[in-house]
Amino acid sequence: MQRDFRSTAEFAETAAFYESLFLPGTDHVSSVADYAASPDGKTAYFTGRSFPAALEAGPSTRLYRLSLKGGEVALLSHAAARLPRPSPDGRVLCYVVASETGAGDSLVFHPLASAQGRLQVQIDGLIEQVRWSADGGRLLLVVAGLGADLAGYQGGYATAPTGGEGPEWLPQVSTGGGDAFWRRLWVYDCRSGALRQVSRPHSNIWEASWCGEHIAVIASGDHSEGSWYQATLNLLDPASGEERVLYASPDQMALPEGSPDGKAVAFVEAVSSDRGILCGTLRTVPAAGGGASTVNTRSVEVSHLAWVDADRLHFTGQTGFFTVVGEASLKTGAVTELWRSTDFSCGEWNPISAPLPGARALIVAEAYNHPPMLAVVGDGGLEIVRVFASEGALKAASEAAPAEPVSWTAPDGLEIQGWLVRPAGDKPAPLVLDIHGGPVWASRNRWLARTRATPLLVRHGCAVLYPNPRGSSGRGQDFARLVKGDMGGADTLDFIAAVDHLIAAGVADEARLACTGSSYGGFMSSVLVTRDRRFAAAAPISPVTDWFSQHRTSQIPYFDELFLDGSASDPNGLFFQRSPAMFADKVRTPTLILAGALDKNTPPGQAQEFFQSLLEHGVETALVMYPQDGHSLRGYPAYIDSAARILAWFGQHLRL
Repeated sequence: MQRDFRSTAEFAETAAFYESLFLPGTDHVSSVADYAASPDGKTAYFTGRSFPAALEAGPSTRLYRLSLKGGEVALLSHAAARLPRPSPDGRVLCYVVASETGAGDSLVFHPLASAQGRLQVQIDGLIEQVRWSADGGRLLLVVAGLGADLAGYQGGYATAPTGGEGPEWLPQVSTGGGDAFWRRLWVYDCRSGALRQVSRPHSNIWEASWCGEHIAVIASGDHSEGSWYQATLNLLDPASGEERVLYASPDQMALPEGSPDGKAVAFVEAVSSDRGILCGTLRTVPAAGGGASTVNTRSVEVSHLAWVDADRLHFTGQTGFFTVVGEASLKTGAVTELWRSTDFSCGEWNPISAPLPGARALIVAEAYNHPPMLAVVGDGGLEIVRVFASEGALKAASEAAPAEPVSWTAPDGLEIQGWLVRPAGDKPAPLVLDIHGGPVWASRNRWLARTRATPLLVRHGCAVLYPNPRGSSGRGQDFARLVKGDMGGADTLDFIAAVDHLIAAGVADEARLACTGSSYGGFMSSVLVTRDRRFAAAAPISPVTDWFSQHRTSQIPYFDELFLDGSASDPNGLFFQRSPAMFADKVRTPTLILAGALDKNTPPGQAQEFFQSLLEHGVETALVMYPQDGHSLRGYPAYIDSAARILAWFGQHLRL
């Protein structure tokens, strides 16, 4: 496969398709990256993604204001802005602007109802979270050092080089330490302008929220990405920096939210594979100390939450095929569902929403055949405020069939679910399994622009299945735990059962099967071709193929011990048995392997090992390494190029 793919018909088709959706070279907003509602519920502030230059130059995010009554949009900032947060009284909007030189972020205060100029505060680091105190007098900031690692869903690379100045020949030196790697908690006093670090030097703060005069934090004693898996929920005193452990989970935790009266902390607890996309059980713990309690959400696994008042919690999550927004009363246990849908989902990674006055919520809803739209939900209904779609996006949506919820039975009798996208016609079609990351995540009914090559493959007659095997979120913690300690085991049979089911149903052509996916999906794509020779093509993205070297080179070595229940020092355990590179002699499937050279989550050596192993055994293979991209190849132009290469590879081997 050639190095420069831009002259090919597949690249031209892929670029033209995405250009019609994103309208590069214009200010067209194609999606909403972050949003917040004003306290009175009349206005939304959001960062909209657009492509002001060429498609290959990638997207920018700018700050906008939108009326929830009329849908009118106004641009508030031309700079690359994010995290818009209106003050509790609604008078000031705070947001974050990235430095053009990479020297750290700026915190910007924008008065909303006066001609007063904007105040800008320079921060030595990257601001990941901004939270107003209840009285609007202070802001807490979670700030990552300029050398800190990003989570896998963010790209899985270091935020900035840490080599310093000097001749190019100077080596990079790593010691595992350094202040630039930590995430610190800062408080900014809006009245005095004082900015001070309130967390202690050896406490790494992943998330935080106010809890009265204290701060609830998810924290660990080490800065490494792997230490998040064993982080605790603590209460931090900003005056002294002292932390008191409120709850230590055998699993993982996220989304700490202090109650308005400061008496309790709500959080989500779940077995989780990825920091930042946790989905599980809604829990509360008294701020004074005591045991944690489970909040009734009617089997909905929660991925976002907020306090409505001292009794009610607003939550967003999923259960099976459904996306749900609701409220739960701690006193009565009553649950009110504001919205439940299979026709739409909300949230880019997991379901999220912003509560509005009057038992309503603001969401960004989307579906495979519907572009993102800001909408208000309540009383079970959905009111569209504004759709973010070009003419090309509307055309693509009108031509696409809806994603279909499907289910099948695994060999052990377990029901497995997924989403199926298929072309027109009733004849068996070539089938592509597109396997999600994680493993504890879930494919949902998401806009086609988020699916890389899928809309192009469907144009060429392919059906694409997004399976949610055991371990996927949204089916309860018992279901999620089935992959823990057995990744690459029974879950493999879930995928094979899906293929058998769709062949028997007349959906899939058994002679034209393929698999792809990123991260866990890349690992499983690599596993499947060692177990089942029916696959005519494979395209793993950012895979793990050798758990021994993965453990010793990845930023998350704790992950493999958790999900393989083994040791990288044991040559006879699952680290060997579940490493696809060790079984390359079983492979006959032509395999395209794609990876990012900056990836610290599943380092590029993993792709290299599988490629070399396949070559050794005479398998048709190609390795595509993107020098400026990280985990899962979400940057531009790598996203477009990788989609085009997958289209070409599957086009050739599935005879599209």
